Amino acid sequence: MDKLNRITPDYLSMTTVQIAIGFLETGKIFSTATGFIYQLRDDNYLITNWHNVTGRNPEDNQPLSDHAGIPNVFCFYLRTKNGKGASKLFKIGLYEDDEMTIPKWLVHPTHDKKVDVVALKLEAYNEVEYYPINKPDFDEDIMPEVADEAFVIGYPFEDFRYLGLPIWKKASIATEPTVNEDQVPKMLIDTATRSGLSGSPVIFQRTGIHRFVNGKPQPNSVIGRIRNFLGVYSGRIGKGEFMAQLGIVWKKEVIDEIIVGQKKSGIEFQQM
Repeated sequence: MDKLNRITPDYLSMTTVQIAIGFLETGKIFSTATGFIYQLRDDNYLITNWHNVTGRNPEDNQPLSDHAGIPNVFCFYLRTKNGKGASKLFKIGLYEDDEMTIPKWLVHPTHDKKVDVVALKLEAYNEVEYYPINKPDFDEDIMPEVADEAFVIGYPFEDFRYLGLPIWKKASIATEPTVNEDQVPKMLIDTATRSGLSGSPVIFQRTGIHRFVNGKPQPNSVIGRIRNFLGVYSGRIGKGEFMAQLGIVWKKEVIDEIIVGQKKSGIEFQQM
């Protein structure tokens, strides 16, 4: 008997969701993006970018595409509980009303859309197995450092990936993690990426000897690989040859701030 081809993905690969962004009434898909699951107070949220739910640049409200369409639906697959890699397609409306005047997504309570991250609460579907990114055993006490290796985990291609498993795009931390770029909670990474990765989770990873003090090992020192969650990727900072190699990561702390703040988005971006 042939051996079964048993697939054992990394847990972090299971946290991501490939999103088709569109307009429900016409069935038109505008673009694709990435999101991931985050859990707080027993509720599960889909985390992605503000520009993904609006189709607009958060800096000037200008359309990000030639068609200038504003989406009203996300389509994505969530994994079911049968443990065999099966998934079910969901269509989630982005507004409470047909007139698109009451957005469902939450924005940052202080910076609003200046932090290009939103949270969309998900229903407690009985048949779905959620994989929140904030549930694995990260090495929370080991802080990221500039030049650390990082990975953007998402979907750079428009076609839905086999088994819904993402691409891990390698990067490195390009700015000091303790500094807030442009005086907002973000940092930069060095990597070449594609638009479909917008909304991806970003982790940092380091291999070696950790938790040394003054060059000496401690009882809690670790030898090997450590990981921690950095935040949410939201695209490149420019179109030039050099700028296109630098990407924005919103620090992970903004996610809790958004969910706890429970601030709904406005619709000023719809005024053209």
